[in-house]
Amino acid sequence: MSEFVFQWPSILALLFATIPLVWILAYARKQRLLLIEAMGGGHPTHRKLRDMLRVVAFILLVLALARPGYAPHTEATSRSGRDVVFAIDVSQSMLAEDATPSRLEVAKQAVRDALHTFGNERVGLVVYAGSASILCPLTYDYDFVRYMLEQANTRTVDFGGTTLQSAVEKAVDQVFIEGRQDVQDLVVMTDGGDHGSIIDKTIELLNENGVDTLLIGLGNPNQGAPIKFKDEEGNTKLLEYEGSPVYTKLDDAALREFAVQSGRIDYLPIGTSPFNLGQVYIDYAQDKKIDSADSENGIIIYQEAAMFFLIPAVILLILSERWGARGLQLGQAAIIIGVFIGFTPDATAGERLIGLTPDATTGGSFQTNFEHAYATLKAGTFEEAQALFVELHHSASANTASPQQLAAIQFNRGLALIGQSNAQETPQLALSYAQQAQLAFLVAKRGAPDLKRAGVRLQITATAMAALQAKIDEMEALNDQINQEMEALIARLQALLEAQTELRKAVAEQAVKPDAAKQAESFIQRQNEHHQEALALQLVMKNLDTMMQVPVESMPTEESLKAEPMHLIALAQISQEAAADQLKQLEQWPLAQELQLDVEHRIEQILELLANDSQNDPSESEDWDEMEEDYDYMDESEESMSSSESMEGDFAASSEMQDLPLPNYSAEDILMEEQGSQQFRQQKRASANAAKVEKDF
Repeated sequence: MSEFVFQWPSILALLFATIPLVWILAYARKQRLLLIEAMGGGHPTHRKLRDMLRVVAFILLVLALARPGYAPHTEATSRSGRDVVFAIDVSQSMLAEDATPSRLEVAKQAVRDALHTFGNERVGLVVYAGSASILCPLTYDYDFVRYMLEQANTRTVDFGGTTLQSAVEKAVDQVFIEGRQDVQDLVVMTDGGDHGSIIDKTIELLNENGVDTLLIGLGNPNQGAPIKFKDEEGNTKLLEYEGSPVYTKLDDAALREFAVQSGRIDYLPIGTSPFNLGQVYIDYAQDKKIDSADSENGIIIYQEAAMFFLIPAVILLILSERWGARGLQLGQAAIIIGVFIGFTPDATAGERLIGLTPDATTGGSFQTNFEHAYATLKAGTFEEAQALFVELHHSASANTASPQQLAAIQFNRGLALIGQSNAQETPQLALSYAQQAQLAFLVAKRGAPDLKRAGVRLQITATAMAALQAKIDEMEALNDQINQEMEALIARLQALLEAQTELRKAVAEQAVKPDAAKQAESFIQRQNEHHQEALALQLVMKNLDTMMQVPVESMPTEESLKAEPMHLIALAQISQEAAADQLKQLEQWPLAQELQLDVEHRIEQILELLANDSQNDPSESEDWDEMEEDYDYMDESEESMSSSESMEGDFAASSEMQDLPLPNYSAEDILMEEQGSQQFRQQKRASANAAKVEKDF
């Protein structure tokens, strides 16, 4: 293994640019001398040694960019985090305020505290009561987890009550990933009071899937607390049962018994005490298994040596600038520094102005007007001063003023234009004023070749104009890149919409055929491919949002991509996953088609938002941060009271409102109607089971 290498050796190809760079500098030096001679001669302000220093600095910068390194060592690259799913009890008893402000809010704040502590853990979020719902699959996007956490409330699930089994089944079957046994944790926050979970089956699920469980009990175990809720009018009321207020307390005994029956369950009775779930989890997972890291398959890390090349390069560049400016006076050097730091002429910088010697040929009124314009410039009123010098120039020409007087007028007018340029908010306007100032300095130099300050100002202004043009080019390049990325994103979204529509129609056509089940595997594979494309598009949206928020110095930043398209693509992904799951069973194909249709609607909304975003006034745009409540989905369990979350437009949710089928229905329509009726009956049975829970709070 080499002790010294260039980690990015391809960058060294830039060294070939040294040859044209030397030629360009020599050509520029020659043209500069010709320009000085054309403007009346004078001492050269540029030296050959200055260019040599710049060339050497360029070579050193290229070597630094190639990332020279030494003293190599190997580091492992695999993650060491675990998969953590938070399951929050959202039954009505969690509204009790014995834990301030309520048990539910304490549980949500505990998750926020844990997210601040996490770094390499994948996090998922499940809420449950009489049934369970997935709010967030496993992800490293903690901001999205925080956003979905805000949506957790007692209305997030279908049925009341408390069934821990539904949360375990949901996490094991749909959230945790196969093949990661023993590195998965389920953190449950509840006040107990389970209504019908089959404890043996719940423990069996945890053991079979290698899921460790941290059970956190919230609430006062000794004294009951009333349950407060708000009615439809927003009034706070107490929950009552048979005419009496309901009091709830932590079911500590039941939770302890549940934990004793399994070696994978640890019970922590928090009660009403404050706690930091992040630190609690760190202590809990301290001795548990992590992803193994093989150092032999790691990456080679070199000690960076770029600074040994970068520092000399910067020093040479400073020397080159100083060498080229050594013939300048101190006041002129201050002008150069002032231009680069954006300093404008003011009343305290009188040495930057040129006064006018009285001349008998111009008359007293002309002298008075010049002094007035000169004082206006010193006061920093650049726009008015520039107008006064223009008027004075016309007046002086008519009065046959001397070339020196006209040159003084143009030089001071140029200073006024520079002041206006520095005051502009956009580089385009600043460049326009700088160009006018350059022309004024050039006219002054031609009129009075011995006016050295005009020559210095020409060089300073040219440098400032080049910097402004570079800013303009940078902004235009960024805008072009954003537009190209947006066009590519829209094209991919349209292609995904067409592919999703084609798949839904194919499922509908195949559903009525006798051999429909033979195509199930193919449909599932195609649906999963569409889901992967949706994930890729979500990443593209995040990258585009980051790009639109990158500030360009002295320029307004682009408006950020709104949150709604990224939220909609996340909802589409959830429906895609659900559709792929429903395609496994032929009788669930109608529901799969409804889920696929939901995906199409989400993509159409995204396309409409992206197409109209540039046309709509941001102040009139709707609030895209509001979450919809109709995207959750769940599988129905035969041995618990879990049930499916209704999707907007599905048969289960809409069968009560459907009219009787009209004549001329096709066989496919009749079949889909029957499938919808079957799902409706299944949900009614689930509702009946939930109704058996006498106290569903």
